[in-house]
Amino acid sequence: MTHAVLVCSAVRIPSPRLLDHPLIDRLSVVTEHGHAARYPEGVTVETVGSIRDVDEVLAAAWRIAGRYPIDGVLAPYEVGLPAAGYVRTVLGLAGPDLHTVTLFTNKHVMKQRLSRAGLDLMPFAGAHSDAQVRARAEEFGWPVVVKPAYGGGSKDVAVVTDAAELDAWLAAGGGLRPDNPTAIVERPAKILTEYHCDGVVADGEVRFVVTSCYLQPVLGSIGQGYGSYQLPPDHPGHLAVAELHTTAVAALGLRSGVTHLEVFATPDGLRVSEIACRPGGGAIPAAIELRHGVNMLDACVRTSLGLPAFPDSAPAPTHPDARYLGHCGLALRPGVITEMTSEQELAQLPGVLRVGLLHGVGDEIAGHIYSASAAGHVHVGADTEQEVRDRLAAVRARYRIRTRPAGAPTEPRVAESRAASLQEPSS
Repeated sequence: MTHAVLVCSAVRIPSPRLLDHPLIDRLSVVTEHGHAARYPEGVTVETVGSIRDVDEVLAAAWRIAGRYPIDGVLAPYEVGLPAAGYVRTVLGLAGPDLHTVTLFTNKHVMKQRLSRAGLDLMPFAGAHSDAQVRARAEEFGWPVVVKPAYGGGSKDVAVVTDAAELDAWLAAGGGLRPDNPTAIVERPAKILTEYHCDGVVADGEVRFVVTSCYLQPVLGSIGQGYGSYQLPPDHPGHLAVAELHTTAVAALGLRSGVTHLEVFATPDGLRVSEIACRPGGGAIPAAIELRHGVNMLDACVRTSLGLPAFPDSAPAPTHPDARYLGHCGLALRPGVITEMTSEQELAQLPGVLRVGLLHGVGDEIAGHIYSASAAGHVHVGADTEQEVRDRLAAVRARYRIRTRPAGAPTEPRVAESRAASLQEPSS
């Protein structure tokens, strides 16, 4: 009987497939206080004050292990990765250990290692106090990108244009906290195109890799509905980015697992941004499975249990007829949804392969909206790069969402959101 422990922060709602995965006979969860009720009956839940507290998570894992032997630790979401690596190391379990996970999650250490491996990055520096953040920013000159060393979903990442904006970011707790005491200061890139590259690694070798092109840079479009389209294996962009991915995986020493790499195309060439040892966020895994037949979540589970990444060999493509397959997240904003385009209306647009809505009229949207937040997702197929962009643009142009403030008795004023127009593809 296979018993896995899922390490999951309070802000994440695990995929139903993860909670009822066919390879897992018994699932236990370590999450944060006040969130045990979201898990179904039959799932053992231990709660901690913070998933970032690795010793607290380890103590919870020991309590679970005292009841049932643990076969693997799952951490498909960014915030849970360090604690999961710590538990794996102490309990001698399969999957990325604490050392490897640190290289993939501590952005300062990661960037240092990638730079030493010869990869091109934007100029960066680490800072361990407010004074050091200010000093590094002055050295680079305005504007600068500031971000916590640990984090995901573009949370607390900002472009600040002067000292006053930087002070406001620091005052809001953007970077330096007791559980996250290092910040990254970075020169911003002039992004022509932003790529993400998702891979599966087994025995130190990249067994599967796909490169996708974002419709627009992620940082400036949070809440507007992100999107990307996958590049064919002979596309020059894929060949160049996949090579960077292979070098990054080797530099950080991942033996088995899944990866998500971010790369910028700039006037000075490709620049590596970050790489994670987890599946990509939002609908990226669903898009990859729809085109290539590879389930990134399954590969994550299998490698976390010490199993081969693929049951036999790499799966065959499920949509070989779609040379380009793209997806977009539908824009989301806080408040109570009063109007939203229907699934049926979106499904009738040219090239649409799948529509999945996550929210509907009457739902209240609250809490942090991060880079992969969306009201739903639409997947399209196309023969050419321009056609896939045009079809995704048509989806975003048709989509409409209106909200009113939560608790408002009437709705004389409503908020309307349409996705920003797509940038022209770069050559």
